[in-house]
Amino acid sequence: MRKTGLRSERPLRGLAALLAAGLAFVAAPGAHAQQNAPAGTASKPTPEMQALLDRIDELERRLSQLESTAVLSAPKVLVKEVHVWVDKDGNQYDHAVPGAKETITYQRELAQRRQTIEDEIGDKLAEESAKSVQIGINNVTTLQGALQHQGDKTEADGHMYGLSAADITFSGKSAALNTEFFADLVGIGGTPPDQEIDALNLLNGQTARLSNNQLSVREAWLRTEVAHQRLGLTIGRIDATTHFDRNAAANDETTQFISDALVNNPVLGLSSNGFGAVAEWDPKKTWNFKAGIQQSSDPNNQLGSLADSMFKLAEFEYIAQLGGLGEGHYRIWGRSDNSGGIGYRDAYGISIDQKVSAAITLFARYGNGEVGDIPGKESFYSAGVQFGAPRSFHPNDFWGIGIAHTDFEQGPSEKLAEGYYNLHITDHLRASFMLQYVYESSNGAGYFLPGARVQVVF
Repeated sequence: MRKTGLRSERPLRGLAALLAAGLAFVAAPGAHAQQNAPAGTASKPTPEMQALLDRIDELERRLSQLESTAVLSAPKVLVKEVHVWVDKDGNQYDHAVPGAKETITYQRELAQRRQTIEDEIGDKLAEESAKSVQIGINNVTTLQGALQHQGDKTEADGHMYGLSAADITFSGKSAALNTEFFADLVGIGGTPPDQEIDALNLLNGQTARLSNNQLSVREAWLRTEVAHQRLGLTIGRIDATTHFDRNAAANDETTQFISDALVNNPVLGLSSNGFGAVAEWDPKKTWNFKAGIQQSSDPNNQLGSLADSMFKLAEFEYIAQLGGLGEGHYRIWGRSDNSGGIGYRDAYGISIDQKVSAAITLFARYGNGEVGDIPGKESFYSAGVQFGAPRSFHPNDFWGIGIAHTDFEQGPSEKLAEGYYNLHITDHLRASFMLQYVYESSNGAGYFLPGARVQVVF
């Protein structure tokens, strides 16, 4: 394939040949006859002359198009992964040989790549973007009210509550090393209903594992992938719930259910984010396995070492395609921690989400175990459904209904239900409307909590 610069040589040579032919044509006798025609007489070009003029017009048009779309053919440096086998004497082979060990190296090579200036600019912008740190902004403002309908009158009856949380995230990636850095700074302030309603689980999950009216670092970690990107390693200040007990339909208090019992399993027992590490083995098949540790304790507690309030977690996930149903995720996890100061306490749980159609996703959770310094065991279950288009007003809207039940073996219990509708307004703005119901056996009080939530994302 011929290399081309900003102008092609072939059209220029063709134009030169045509010009030479035109000069020869003008020098021909017929041309002189036209020049000697009487003044004021319009001479009609001969067919040969008209063909020449049309050809020159076409070449001018093509040259103009060539200059505007300029095709480049510049050498590119490509980096590719190469597998080599090295024997004990240091000899390298491109195939497996007895006694040689397989290693991975990176090889650079020059290659000719033809593209337009527009494509070249796009590639350069994408390259610079990949090298830079990406900044994201997320703000969620929530209003909730409390209407008591059961039990002795409490202070919360008829009160309104407001909470706003702003996240600024920083992320950077190195594609060559399969490494990613992420940090999340969050400022949260306001009055959630949990300050006046004595509930077992948070009624506004935005405050989970965070301190109200403070600016804090939610997460700051480094992640890399090795073993052909099958093993992911994350270390730093982490939120273990982003790795364990995930659920496609009930796992985000900013867009889905706001009740914390429908965001994560309370039997996990995590009270705050902290230093930790997670290893994830994903063979890119129908299953994966995770194991991790995370220090989690009340932010006001002083921890002496990493041995204090240390959580050890493991989870196995199976990704299923059941019959004519969509994709489903089936997870089972186990946890052991010494956060109660009375030795290690254990718990286990499951988290399931299963698509039954393009528009409907079912979910369920279950948990049982010892939590902190609370005597006896805590049992928990939740279930619900999420709907999307075409069972929504807008193709990007979605809504859900869920229930949750928490019961302590030697203590109170809680029943909770919630419904929400998440409305797409623009690509950067969403609004949600929620209605919660909660009943606490400790005081026999039951509440309805209507609410609204606005999310802005950039």
